[in-house]
Amino acid sequence: MEKTKLPDIKLDVSDYNQGTHVIPESYYNPNIAPLPKGVKTWNWINYTTIWAGMSHNVVAFELAGLLTFEFGAPLALFIVAFAYGSLLIALYLNGHIGAKWGIPYPTAVRPMFGIKGARIPVIMRAIVALFWFSLQTYVGATLINAVIGIFYPAWNSLTANIIGMPENVAISLLIFWGFNVLVLFRGMSEVKNFELIAGPLIVATLGGLFAYGISLAHGFGPLFTVKGYETSSFSNVMLAVSSMAGVWATLALNIPDFTRFSKSQKDQLIGQAIGLPIIVTLFSFIAVGIISTMIYLYHIPASQAINYVNPVNIMFLFTHNPYLALLVGLSLVIATISVNVAANIVSPVYDFISLFPKKLSTWEKASVTAALVSFAYVPWLWYNSAGTIENILGIIGSGLGSIAGVMIANYWILRKTEVSLVDLFMPGGKYWYAGGYSVKALISMAIGFLIPVIGFIIPAVGFLYDYGWYLAVFISLGLYIILVKK
Repeated sequence: MEKTKLPDIKLDVSDYNQGTHVIPESYYNPNIAPLPKGVKTWNWINYTTIWAGMSHNVVAFELAGLLTFEFGAPLALFIVAFAYGSLLIALYLNGHIGAKWGIPYPTAVRPMFGIKGARIPVIMRAIVALFWFSLQTYVGATLINAVIGIFYPAWNSLTANIIGMPENVAISLLIFWGFNVLVLFRGMSEVKNFELIAGPLIVATLGGLFAYGISLAHGFGPLFTVKGYETSSFSNVMLAVSSMAGVWATLALNIPDFTRFSKSQKDQLIGQAIGLPIIVTLFSFIAVGIISTMIYLYHIPASQAINYVNPVNIMFLFTHNPYLALLVGLSLVIATISVNVAANIVSPVYDFISLFPKKLSTWEKASVTAALVSFAYVPWLWYNSAGTIENILGIIGSGLGSIAGVMIANYWILRKTEVSLVDLFMPGGKYWYAGGYSVKALISMAIGFLIPVIGFIIPAVGFLYDYGWYLAVFISLGLYIILVKK
């Protein structure tokens, strides 16, 4: 049977001084094509508020809390500030291609990995992002479950087991999942509007809880004298730093999904510089202060850390007024939806569209598909394991860092930020390489990922794993340059 020839597409990239071209439809979808400059309207305020919403989430709160238990407040804050400050460099470097050329991550990796080879880093990014979406969805469900249980005690009696979780949690999970899909369904413009509400609300509510904790402890002094249980050796601190970098390593890759809407490079740089290192550190200061108060006042042992960094438990421990508990709970629900949509599910939607441009041809189809696939991670079966979470963060950071290194090397060092937009969709063009795959990029990515993982598997070289994301970036970047210039 003769194969049906796909129609050709007219690609207009005259806004970028590259004219108009006729290209085959096989690797094209309007959702991953360069944006006309007329729709690039986001300014620095939008990026600041997006980061505010993404950073103020329950998992970030819990990780800052765990660091407080491990190292004490001052060192915990340093670890967070260093990790997020260094990530800003990668965010700007990888965000530049989106702002300059109006393309999202799945298209932005084609010049490095090849039109077909780009599917591999796209799939890797999608797997990780859906992991976070699944985790945040479950955490959000526990918040809804706790709030309902405060006002309707009978709700807590719904304990029938449904695929490994109590009935009330399962219902809460479906409710929270539905909220996420509803916001996502409206597209990127709705994400931008949603962030304007979520960021300030979570700062106000958790800031109030922080102030309440200070009053209970009679000042700041006692809060920051709490000692950690972990030895603050250089190796332990670097492992913590690389794990925290792994939290936002996905964003360091898919930041073009957002910067493609930027009016200018200045807007995306200023917005991210305010949003990530400044607001995230401020939020972490609040989280560390609340956890320190709890440890100081209630003498929570390290063995109970995983239970008492959860804002649901803190809400019940600190708050006796159900309406105040409701306010804190709802603000955290909003914040969790905010980070889930902006940081976790938007990128897999683009990835699904890129991987299946014909079957998932619309934003709505790809959104529902990605959200449904997230259930496969079953976080309700493993979320209570702190060790599992920490190990996953390190491995995630290594894998995604190896992609970031290749991206930076190709776009900044070898191509000097220039991209041929028509060749992003043209079989046999500049980015076709060997049958659509750049073998040199894939080898560099694989080795950059495997070397830190070897440190995780073999204790004798465990120091390799301590540097996780950072080591992966530098290895893949250097190796890719060597292979290309060889």
